Amino acid sequence: MQNTEFELVVLGTGAGASSVYHGLASSSFMLLHKSKPFCLVDLGLGVGHKVIQYFGEFPQQVIITHNHSDHSGDLPVVLRVEHAKGNKINVLAAKEVSKRLQAYRIAEHFQQISAEQLADWSEIEPYQPFKLAFGLSIEFYQGVHSELSYGFVLRDANGKARLGYTADSCVDQSLYKFVQQADVCILDARANRNAWHASFGELKNYLRPNTYIIGHGLSSTDAKEVLNFYPLLVEEQRLKF
Repeated sequence: MQNTEFELVVLGTGAGASSVYHGLASSSFMLLHKSKPFCLVDLGLGVGHKVIQYFGEFPQQVIITHNHSDHSGDLPVVLRVEHAKGNKINVLAAKEVSKRLQAYRIAEHFQQISAEQLADWSEIEPYQPFKLAFGLSIEFYQGVHSELSYGFVLRDANGKARLGYTADSCVDQSLYKFVQQADVCILDARANRNAWHASFGELKNYLRPNTYIIGHGLSSTDAKEVLNFYPLLVEEQRLKF
């Protein structure tokens, strides 16, 4: 991998019940430019605490892939607290996901503050590039999941795909083809297949150098055992992209 000013730090690799039952932060990662955080990818249960633990504060931009609690569960609290501190966060999501977040995820605040007052909402049209920061743009691509979910690719100013992420999805060849344009690619999977998540085994034919798996929901001990067979991401791991 060539030297780059961009990297990411994994904050969690938990699944839906991981935060509540096992104390694991939900699957998420922070994007950094020249070692400084500028955008968080997903803010599910337990992620907010990890952001404070590792970085001390929240960035002004948060990407949300879909409206499941392990990807957006901490969003209402973080938006409200940060707004009170003068940090009005910009929430970036595919257009229909953004509408769901505004209508349902933050509904607990509506008697006191509106969605528009609480945060800036970038409702991004899928399959269309949208400027992010530092010359990067984001392009969303729909996966196949129980809740409307979008993966994405980040491109640099020259149009080169730098980072691809499926977010939650079962096996979807078109989604994998899209995200694997990127130099570094992150795929969602679980140890055992279900109707809405690929299994590790199903991803064997899609693994290549600089392709990783997140969102497995395994304990740290179990993850270490599986690491011998699959390129699983673990908390605090850093990747340049």
